[in-house]
Amino acid sequence: MSFTEVLFRIVLATVMSGIIGYERESKSRPAGVKTHVLVCCGAASFAILERILMQELFQQYLDYPNMAGDYSLSIGRLVAQVISGIGFLGAGTIVITKHNIQGLTTAASIWVVACLGIVIGYGIYVLAIPLFLTIITTLMILKKCLRIHSGKKLEIKYRHRVESKEFMIEYFKERGIIVKDIDFHLEVTEKGNIYTDIYTLELSKDILYADVIDDISRHGNIIRIRCITI
Repeated sequence: MSFTEVLFRIVLATVMSGIIGYERESKSRPAGVKTHVLVCCGAASFAILERILMQELFQQYLDYPNMAGDYSLSIGRLVAQVISGIGFLGAGTIVITKHNIQGLTTAASIWVVACLGIVIGYGIYVLAIPLFLTIITTLMILKKCLRIHSGKKLEIKYRHRVESKEFMIEYFKERGIIVKDIDFHLEVTEKGNIYTDIYTLELSKDILYADVIDDISRHGNIIRIRCITI
């Protein structure tokens, strides 16, 4: 295998995985451009290494046919270790809360980018290009086409806990908004306690998120309210 061919495969792996990583990083996911590029190029290098070792072994068969029985060939052993070993990195992107699991898509993207790197490393471009297009379509386009309704996170800072909590609970109940999870934070100040709740919400299709923010912000105890992108 020539140096030019090796360089082309590494560059191709870098470009494709960089685009995928950019999509993840643009959505503030824990694994971005650098992680995806390193994973893909690492997987590609192992595939290239295995391809070179296979070529050298075949050459040994041709040069010394009488010693063919002394050699053994196990195709795929190196790259199999890449696929099984990449799981620890994907697991690090998954965050589990009381009622929610986040990061599964990013973990899957890291795994499939490793697969993409292996395919590129082997030089099977007829598979690499459709695989790359499938990954990008899934991450960037498919969710919009399917119109999947995702959860929302709302950070609310307020005073007078009992009164404010009663108001918010009653408001969510009246509007049919499902509260999937609540994170709580207390800040003690000279002027009194300030509470911060982070709600993971699920809104029906007929409720606009902007209207919810506007309604809650009108309550006198509310200090600040902002949206957190999941």
